[in-house]
Amino acid sequence: MCSLSTANAKFCLDFFRELSKRKRNENIFFSPLSLSAAFGMVVLGARGNTLKEIEKVGFFCYAGEVHSQFQALLAAVSEPRPGCSLTIANRLFGEITYPFFQQYLDSTKKFYQAELEAVNFKYTEEEAREKINFWVENETNGKIKDLFSAGVIDPSTVLVLVNAIYFKGKWAVEFKKEDTKETDFQLNKNEKKTVQMMFQEGYFNMTFIKEPKMKVLELPYFNNELSMFILLPEVVCEDFTGLEQLECALTDENLAGWTSSTRMQPLKVKVYLPQFKMEESYILNSTLQEMGVMNVFDWGKADLSGISKKNGLVVSKAIQKSFVEVNEEGTEAASAMGLVLMPLCGPVSYEFKADHPFLFFIRHNPTNTIVFFGRYSSP
Repeated sequence: MCSLSTANAKFCLDFFRELSKRKRNENIFFSPLSLSAAFGMVVLGARGNTLKEIEKVGFFCYAGEVHSQFQALLAAVSEPRPGCSLTIANRLFGEITYPFFQQYLDSTKKFYQAELEAVNFKYTEEEAREKINFWVENETNGKIKDLFSAGVIDPSTVLVLVNAIYFKGKWAVEFKKEDTKETDFQLNKNEKKTVQMMFQEGYFNMTFIKEPKMKVLELPYFNNELSMFILLPEVVCEDFTGLEQLECALTDENLAGWTSSTRMQPLKVKVYLPQFKMEESYILNSTLQEMGVMNVFDWGKADLSGISKKNGLVVSKAIQKSFVEVNEEGTEAASAMGLVLMPLCGPVSYEFKADHPFLFFIRHNPTNTIVFFGRYSSP
């Protein structure tokens, strides 16, 4: 039996690989936790081969107890904390003419902090679209708007799965705005763009990986409950960014090893990190189908009989839209912690300069759960 965090990490990287096939050299940002939690609501009502397909993807290795595990995990991750704003909003919107089981509605509310809401797709699809968009915007503090564009929802729509993610965190140690400079970001061997490069020097957990060659840096947020890990590949001749080699070696076992507390160590580091803001939207049907989740989207094969007694219920749309903003903001309240460990002799100062494409993820440290995962390759 695997842990929920391990299963989530495996699903995260499998999903990333499928997205990468369609978005080569493009920015990617998503929340594996939110996606798997939302599909947990589908699992509550899935039966037969539809259920087996979802389970095989890898984020439901707990079988019967997965729902209570998610209940505890979502409560821990979503707990209000100073210095960070983290919103995970999941909801199912179902056609009003379908008689949904009350037991199913009660379970989605209990385990996933979400409800299935009935809307009239058949006759007022535009009103339903606006209602969903308003709910998403409200749940994400106005950061995610127009999740569904006009025409995406039509009268044949039966069930819509929505994930809306918003995160903004204050660093445990701030980047001073006066140290931010305009710097080149090398996209590949021949192209570059200008970015606003932040800078600070201090003690951070970092490690060096020999194969593939890269540096791994941990930047904690306020209170250290959440951290951003940055995987920065070494530039090599045959692949200027080194990103291809890194992504080929990316497995859940390797990622856990690269970022383990036994490997990471506090070092004095000159950190250069670009400001960036990413807002990504994905229609997930084809990606999940490539991963093996087929029946739940198929009108003739979907078995969601645990949701409704009426035949013909399918997930017609699976969409996720995610937002993240990285800038200098932070607090100096925790900055003295690293200084206490400073040796009296002059330490070696290492450089971590993210001036070419890198991978990053945001982890909830108490549960070791990857909340967000991304690739920054194009400013």
